[in-house]
Amino acid sequence: MFFNPQPLFVIVGYPNVGKRKVLQEIFARKNFFPLKDPFIPVAFPENKFVVINRTNHRGASDTLCTHLSHVMSKHIFSSAAFMLMLSFILDGGRRDARRVVQYLEASGCLVHYLVLAGSWEDKRVLTEEALEPLLAAIGNGRIHYFDRLVTRSPLRFQQRTEEVTTVIRSVLAGSHR
Repeated sequence: MFFNPQPLFVIVGYPNVGKRKVLQEIFARKNFFPLKDPFIPVAFPENKFVVINRTNHRGASDTLCTHLSHVMSKHIFSSAAFMLMLSFILDGGRRDARRVVQYLEASGCLVHYLVLAGSWEDKRVLTEEALEPLLAAIGNGRIHYFDRLVTRSPLRFQQRTEEVTTVIRSVLAGSHR
């Protein structure tokens, strides 16, 4: 197995939980171009990032894995960290998240799953018990669980975003590897 010491952050949550909004808040931008050169975000001035602003929510997991492969192979020799989103869909169908998790685990990157439990749109909560099938698929990855309820509360959403940013910062500093 190939080992790639670059961190790979995966924001996990139900569809419409606010994953894309978290990405936009953390990196202070609306558009991401993963096939261009990595960028240096204001929140992490000493690190380069490649953000893959695509998920398995609307498209097939296999299509997402193909896109991930293309982006990661382009940036494999850079020192950039990767960031992407994964919708928590475990229906055994074409959008099933387990296929993507298997691909990420085999990538050789240091995978960190940032699980957003509380939904932005509704009162759904992704419980730790519901994560069991995903945990079974994760071998070397590490899970960070954010249980703050954020339903339509900009203040709570901002607090959760700050918590996520703090974890990313500590991983980049080497304390969570």
